[in-house]
Amino acid sequence: MDDDSGPFGPVVKGTMVVVFYQYRPNEPAAYAFMSLFAIATLAHIVYFFSLQARWALPFILGGIAKIFGYYGRARSHSSPDTVGPWILQNLLLLTAPPLMSATIYMTLPRLTVAVDIRRKSRWMSRFLAPLYVVISTSGLFGCGLTVFIILAGSTQRRVAKDPPQPITLLDGSTVNWKNHFRAIQLVTLLVIVRSIVRTIEYLQGEEGVIISHEVFIYLFDAVPMFLIMAVYLVLHPGRLVKQARHHWTKVCLPLDRLSSIMLASCLVLFKLCVFFS
Repeated sequence: MDDDSGPFGPVVKGTMVVVFYQYRPNEPAAYAFMSLFAIATLAHIVYFFSLQARWALPFILGGIAKIFGYYGRARSHSSPDTVGPWILQNLLLLTAPPLMSATIYMTLPRLTVAVDIRRKSRWMSRFLAPLYVVISTSGLFGCGLTVFIILAGSTQRRVAKDPPQPITLLDGSTVNWKNHFRAIQLVTLLVIVRSIVRTIEYLQGEEGVIISHEVFIYLFDAVPMFLIMAVYLVLHPGRLVKQARHHWTKVCLPLDRLSSIMLASCLVLFKLCVFFS
């Protein structure tokens, strides 16, 4: 097809059996965000090793999913009725937010350790990750994020009433730990907004306003997810965890590397089941 008017999809015996797109995907926009996500993911990989932030692995996998997801959209520009690029972008753009959210969930208990306030939310480190798995795999992903942002705000308020001692870094400067809690709330809110819009998109169906206009996927998927990666570059929790001169090095979080991998695997498996069901 040479025209830009949709719909596009595979045609069998003169009948379009599935509608892939209501428009021809914009190639420059897809490549632009693919490049942005590639740069951000590369920076997070550097932090992954320099800060020894193994718990951030799902976040990096989410960034990689975004890279290849928008690559699929770019490929769909020249072949919008081909199944391969369509599945690539649809599947990977769908699985990236839960992967990133897994790391966001694991950030809060580590911040409480970094600022030596684990005693104020001791139960959180033990039950937050299992709670996240149960809520997310039960189809209540947005509800899980809402509960989490409430927990983060509640923890911040409790800490503000009895603030810890100033965190002195290795260079002698101090850290405003409140900014890290604000960052958690901001990125969680961005994921919630993205999830709400994508849910409305699927509820509207193939003829809906959101799915019929490409601007929505960039405005409510590409932009917020890139902002999440940018916020965590500026205020990376691993930097605070590594440099804080408190008792965090003596504390062992129950959420270790194995549980992090299992958490991400459960989320990806669930999204795959939803996609192919």
